[in-house]
Amino acid sequence: MSLILLLGAASAINQARKGQWYTAGGIFLPILGVDVMLFGGVERHSSLLFWLGVALAAVGFGAELIAYRRTRPSMPQ
Repeated sequence: MSLILLLGAASAINQARKGQWYTAGGIFLPILGVDVMLFGGVERHSSLLFWLGVALAAVGFGAELIAYRRTRPSMPQ
């Protein structure tokens, strides 16, 4: 899991350097959320950390949706 977090952070940094902040958030926040949810919430039986991880993942998926809609070419009428 630490390796996935490290690779996700490297990919998010690469996207942030390109100025694609929503894409960077869409990459990093779900990975961070799952990490918090699994290691903090499930392993240590802390429901607060579990729901914080779920919230981070949901915000990350929302940022990914915004990034997708911004980069998608518009449909001709």
